[in-house]
Amino acid sequence: MELEHFKLDDQAITAKHKPIEKETQPTSLQQQVHTGISLAQLSDRYLQTKTEAGYPEKTIKGYQDSHQLMLEILGNCAVDSLTHQEGRKLVETIKKLPSNRSKCYPKLTLQQLLLLEDAKLLSYKTILKHVERISSLINWAINQGYTNQNVFRGKLEPIRSQQIIEKHFTSDEMNLILGERLKKESLEQGKPERYWVTMLSAYSGARLNEICQLNVDDISKTDGIWLMNINAKTEDKSIKTQSGTRLVPIHPKLLELGFLDYVDQVRNENQQKLFPNLKKMAGAGFGTRISHWFARYLKKLGIKKKGKNFHSFRHTVVNRLINQKVYEPFIKELIGHSHGSITLDIYGGRKPLQVLLNECVTKI
Repeated sequence: MELEHFKLDDQAITAKHKPIEKETQPTSLQQQVHTGISLAQLSDRYLQTKTEAGYPEKTIKGYQDSHQLMLEILGNCAVDSLTHQEGRKLVETIKKLPSNRSKCYPKLTLQQLLLLEDAKLLSYKTILKHVERISSLINWAINQGYTNQNVFRGKLEPIRSQQIIEKHFTSDEMNLILGERLKKESLEQGKPERYWVTMLSAYSGARLNEICQLNVDDISKTDGIWLMNINAKTEDKSIKTQSGTRLVPIHPKLLELGFLDYVDQVRNENQQKLFPNLKKMAGAGFGTRISHWFARYLKKLGIKKKGKNFHSFRHTVVNRLINQKVYEPFIKELIGHSHGSITLDIYGGRKPLQVLLNECVTKI
């Protein structure tokens, strides 16, 4: 009996401790098992959907850069293994990175970059772009069922603007930019693309790349009105949004200045592109050279301020038309923005070219 008693006690001890030990102390292997796809695989699939959806090459390149940064910081882990700790790590690391990394520190590793002293850091705007792109990737992963939480959401605190930045040019600045100095910087140097790209944007509000990528046959006459046909009909062209495909009446001022003579000259040279001196840059489109030149030009004029760049022409056109109380859908039609209303976008249709010319373009 005593022997049986000891056997029962031994069984009780075994039953009391061993199963509990297995339940409360899983192995490290069990803790690390995740069934989700890797971040690199996720990025590839996400970018493929954007490419198939017709997103511009420049936009795709921006996503690729942000995804590559994420992989550098976090490694190629499974998407469903991400924790809030890694969400904080990503944001805090990006905050410590220098600006112009590829240009100034092309050979430094991530860890070496973080050790740099007195380096100019990324701007808040750039940090925000990276975090938003990465967060967008994880939101897409959630929708696809690859994970169930976005650990990057809410990790970057918004900053309060300390100053109002004017993005449009003033009337005095416009007069200076489009004055005699422009001809000296362009036509007189055998660089007509500088002159006409600048003038076209100033009198239409079209985006830089929309103008720089134009073909000669994109300039045509319909119903007595000369037009820019902004489209992505050839493989080398892209449009930022669906609403960006549009016909833009050419301002009478440009016709007076001889724009059609320039078009005829290029056509007679059997050129396909309206600005043959401009070459497409990988991930940036046709406007890179003009953008760099224009930044130098503004500096020479003494008006290179924060927020002022080539895109300011677009802000300037919108600002002028709003001040003249031009009907808002006309403005959006001109610059290639969605009306923001299903009714207007689908049923409103395109505005008659004569109306767009008289009620919008001539008031720029």
